[in-house]
Amino acid sequence: MKTTAQDLAQLRKFFTENARQVQVTGVADTVAVGYVRHYGSQFSYAVFYGKQSKPAKHYSTKDEAQAEQCIIEALTQAGKVAERKAADRKQGRAPFNDRQEGETLYRSYTTAGTAQLIREALKKAFPAVKFSVTSSTFANGSSVDIAYTDGPSSKQVEQVYAPFISGRFNSQEDMYEYHREPTAINEAGQLARVSYGAKYISDRRSYSPAYGFFLNSLDLRQAPALADQFAAFDKWHSSQRYNMQTSWGEHAGTYSVSSDSSHGDLERFAESLSAQGYVVNFSETGDELTLSTRHANPPQAAPVAEPVAEMDETDRQYYAAEMQWLADAGQDNTDREFEAAERSWLV
Repeated sequence: MKTTAQDLAQLRKFFTENARQVQVTGVADTVAVGYVRHYGSQFSYAVFYGKQSKPAKHYSTKDEAQAEQCIIEALTQAGKVAERKAADRKQGRAPFNDRQEGETLYRSYTTAGTAQLIREALKKAFPAVKFSVTSSTFANGSSVDIAYTDGPSSKQVEQVYAPFISGRFNSQEDMYEYHREPTAINEAGQLARVSYGAKYISDRRSYSPAYGFFLNSLDLRQAPALADQFAAFDKWHSSQRYNMQTSWGEHAGTYSVSSDSSHGDLERFAESLSAQGYVVNFSETGDELTLSTRHANPPQAAPVAEPVAEMDETDRQYYAAEMQWLADAGQDNTDREFEAAERSWLV
């Protein structure tokens, strides 16, 4: 009779309830289990891997010892495979792999390990800025992506991660060329050579409403001066809008920038300045639109409250005499008002 797929799916439950389990030391049931069952003059045995319902091995034999030995061999092999896979997973999670050749230690960082090094380097260089550093691998390559808001300029960030790039793509030869890191003495006093696991590293900078992409050349960890913002806007505009020219200047503390065509860019610039608290004005002469703003008034320092001295024993004696005098029914309302003021100070 031919065994159907449905019958095979029920075999594990059948062997669990009606057969003797054979175990091998060091091989967990979650890896593989084996059962042997006696029926008539035959012995049926089966081996199941993991949580599978269908057996990986299912045979019959006349010798029980032979059936048990077949199970032991299958379980032992399954245990070796599981150990090898666990070692591979552990190695894959390790940030680097070491290889000793002669007196030189070769350390190769994985893509994830390289991303961790970059994350630590950025945190050390810019402790107040939050960076998102992620890694990915793909066919014949790997990359690390850095994302953040405002913060340092892209050029400043690149100076931090540049040493961790594995190499560069040679477009003339249509090939990727790896850097050959020099051999140096490591902390343990060994000759060592380090290689990193990111073929490509990119940074992606976002901007809050107070700033904009036209300030990409500035360090935005602190609010930049107005002069720097207007100069950065003009620099960005000159590099991106080839046929649309702007001009900017400063007179008596008022900064202005004009354009006869890039009105949309001026409006976005005005929105960012308004978000910073500046009062922005627009004026139009023909086709030319001018944006102007002034330095904000310096914030007034909060008044310093004079310290109030605590009442000493002399004050208490004076207060007692004052109260006795004010208790005289012949005192007028002015004295009563003075009494109320005295109470507010002395209590």
